[in-house]
Amino acid sequence: MWEDLKSYKLLDKKDINSTFKQFGKVLLSHVNCYAIEQTNSLIKLSRQINHLEQSIFIEKQAGSYELKVRTCIKPIDFYRKHQFTMINIVPLGDILNNYRRTFYPLSKEWNDLALFIATRIKNEIESHFQKYDTYDKIIERRQGIEPNDSGSDNKYELLIYAAIRTKNKSLLISYLDKKISTPVMQITQSELLKPDPLEINESDFLKRIKTFAEEGDFASIEDEIASISKIQ
Repeated sequence: MWEDLKSYKLLDKKDINSTFKQFGKVLLSHVNCYAIEQTNSLIKLSRQINHLEQSIFIEKQAGSYELKVRTCIKPIDFYRKHQFTMINIVPLGDILNNYRRTFYPLSKEWNDLALFIATRIKNEIESHFQKYDTYDKIIERRQGIEPNDSGSDNKYELLIYAAIRTKNKSLLISYLDKKISTPVMQITQSELLKPDPLEINESDFLKRIKTFAEEGDFASIEDEIASISKIQ
């Protein structure tokens, strides 16, 4: 069992990338109903429930053996189209109430680690996802999502969509005001290296949504989202 190990055997540097690719495949084999997208530095496991994408991201830190595990919940018709866009980012350590459990070594014991993380996915992570697996639940539990700082962890985006889908005008305007007043979304390293040519102007999009929100025109908001979704 990986959690019982007292020490780890380091991989040869030349084996890190190939092992990381194998790690993703083995991890996928241990979980059900997830799709996988993978680069040389990032594994994304995802599934769709109630018009939401639930994702687990495992990122290999540049120049190190360390893996970083985080979760993401976002609308499947989100206005940013890059496949590795993350919003409502929650590190695994937060879910496990142990900040050290966000980071793991990619070592020769990687098969055991894959099983360990798969077990965390099936137990703790999926329990976390279940708390927020509908837009009604997201609004009901919004205080557990609302950022405590400037919102650089991309949480307002999920709350904006939840307010739209539950037709909550006051919350929608409040979240839009907070989001529009902050810089554009934080992006992942993978997004930075592979920019999406179909990216929209985030600020203009949110301001259009706010204009409709002030009028209580949710039908036009949905039309705006639908038009963005067709740009693929």
